Amino acid sequence: MGTLEIAVAAHSQPAGIALSARARVVFIAALLALVSAGQAPHAPAASPPPAATNAAAPARAVLYEEDPSDQQGHQYAGSVQWRTDRINAAGQGDEVAVHADIEIPDRKLKVEMSIRRNTDTSLAASHVIELTFVAPPDFAGGDVSAVPGILTKSNENARGIPLAGVGLKVSKGLFSISLSNVAAERARNLQYLRKQSWIDIPIVYSNQHRAILAIEKGASGQRSFNEAWAALKPPR
Repeated sequence: MGTLEIAVAAHSQPAGIALSARARVVFIAALLALVSAGQAPHAPAASPPPAATNAAAPARAVLYEEDPSDQQGHQYAGSVQWRTDRINAAGQGDEVAVHADIEIPDRKLKVEMSIRRNTDTSLAASHVIELTFVAPPDFAGGDVSAVPGILTKSNENARGIPLAGVGLKVSKGLFSISLSNVAAERARNLQYLRKQSWIDIPIVYSNQHRAILAIEKGASGQRSFNEAWAALKPPR
């Protein structure tokens, strides 16, 4: 599996216009087909403060899947549990990672995501996002074959803005996104991760159908990012 570089410049969806499942499918196809050179996405608008809520409550997740027999596609509701993890790195100080446990019950799909600062000197990346997919043997899409990158957005109905990075399939069900260590792109990636309220994960199944897994930070996710922020910032 080769790497797929994500450098697509996307723009925010106008306020008040919700994306249908079909529109999201079209966007996935565009994301995977387009390659832009040297374009930088606009800086994200500041997200409104979250409404008062239970910080321990799970946030929302939505899986949007294309279906050649149904132009509207399908969508499945799920949940996200956020936390911060302390990782013991041999010969180094502990690292802190933001961790998300995502579940889509109707598809019997579970996904684990971690975001941490890169400490591997052989890897030209500022941060690493790891994704582990666990699906039942009879999962309709087959295995997940590719995760081209990660996008962030200000709200559920906005169009995602890609993070600058490279996606790689490590093994069956395991994917890694290495975020750019170029100073300007690194700063922009960190700004998106901290300020934006939703994360989009584009998915390609082994049957070549496409999907987007959209996950909300919510109060618990924002708290996890805030707790880990000092550790996520690269050393000067």
